[in-house]
Amino acid sequence: MEIVIMLFVLIGGSIAFSAWKNNKSSDSSQSVDQHNDLDNVSCIRKCLTCGYEGEMKTWISNYNAPKLILVAGLLLGYIPGLIFLALYWGKYKCPSCQSIGKSQGQ
Repeated sequence: MEIVIMLFVLIGGSIAFSAWKNNKSSDSSQSVDQHNDLDNVSCIRKCLTCGYEGEMKTWISNYNAPKLILVAGLLLGYIPGLIFLALYWGKYKCPSCQSIGKSQGQ
């Protein structure tokens, strides 16, 4: 079982590294420049906890703490990382009360 996980990590890591390396080259910068609006993933939402209305960012994509938790979960057991990812994927964080996943799109 550990061998399968190690192969998955090594193959996935090499694919991710090659994709990152290709995106860092000067030839592909034109296509990346056209999609700059996707970097700031925020939208107008309403917090159900405090009533704040405004822009909220997705929690996993825009904050460092959930990224570290996700990487640690994937490295320490893989299944806990997948469970964390499934629970918090696409959740928004309220900038006013800091609650996660308690918002409504408008």
